[in-house]
Amino acid sequence: MLTGFLALVAAGALGTTQADTQVLGFPTRARITDDSAHHQLVVTLGPVNLPAHAEHHMVDQLGVQAVVVPRSGWLQGYNVDILDSAGHVLPRALIHHVELIELERRGLLSSEVQRMASVGKETREVQLPAFIGYPVRRGEVIGVNPMLDNPTDASYPAAYVRLRIPYTPENAEDRPVDVFSIEADVTGAVGVSSDFDIPAGRSSRSYEFAVPIAGALLAVGGHLHDLGTRLVLVSLASGDTVYDGRAGRDSLGRVTEVPVRQLWRTGGYQIAAGQRFRLTAFYDNPGARVVSAGGMGTLGGAFKPDDLQAWPRLDPTDPGTAKDLAYLHALGGMMGMDMQ
Repeated sequence: MLTGFLALVAAGALGTTQADTQVLGFPTRARITDDSAHHQLVVTLGPVNLPAHAEHHMVDQLGVQAVVVPRSGWLQGYNVDILDSAGHVLPRALIHHVELIELERRGLLSSEVQRMASVGKETREVQLPAFIGYPVRRGEVIGVNPMLDNPTDASYPAAYVRLRIPYTPENAEDRPVDVFSIEADVTGAVGVSSDFDIPAGRSSRSYEFAVPIAGALLAVGGHLHDLGTRLVLVSLASGDTVYDGRAGRDSLGRVTEVPVRQLWRTGGYQIAAGQRFRLTAFYDNPGARVVSAGGMGTLGGAFKPDDLQAWPRLDPTDPGTAKDLAYLHALGGMMGMDMQ
């Protein structure tokens, strides 16, 4: 979904005492390589069996896996590939989404745990400019939620998810400015799936929200499912259209790209504490039938808070947070499960 690049991912070490345990009940089976010569983390998860013509609810998913950040610094981007057991790159269409979760931080807009990034098949490689980065510390726990499907004619009995994450080390002479993820969804859902039905013809779905703290939005992108046409963010106070992401689509309406708007080029979009916005996803279904749970509209951005201490604190006893954690725990397997 990235939700563009909004946000970035991290991962942890395998084979250490910490990585052989569970964190918040999530397994820690991901493998990581720290390519310090190229300042890049490489995280690999899998394998997972992807039968031909299998939708994501028909796949025995890997589920959320907790990983441990091996070094402190700033994450500078990401790229996701699906590989076979020989390391060959498989079709990008196998990605439903790969979600990255900061398990020790609350989301800015809701009581769910912080989503760092949500990458879909339409999300291309993201590289932040050198002067901004997502700060992480050694030992910090990150969740990786790879959800795959297979719309192709070929079966892939052993597919792997590979994330490549460039970073700036903590001892860098030029320290990047800290940015964090901000994410909104047109359902406003917490602790349930954010899929929704797509009726026949043209339709839209909207959600209004307030940003609780002041800061600057430095980049913004989005995620739409197939048949999606636009994702639009509007400030209700000023009427400004902050983001108008028009989806690239093929002849069948399949989404091939949702753009990222680089607001840092003009100093960022300044947000006041409590400022309200409306997020709207637009769909165009040429068929005569409703596409059940076929839609999604998620926006993500790189946000520089004026005062990080004002960021809402994570409270695992909060009902919304507890519901979200229960939902994340239930994602493993998923075959035949209704996650609504």
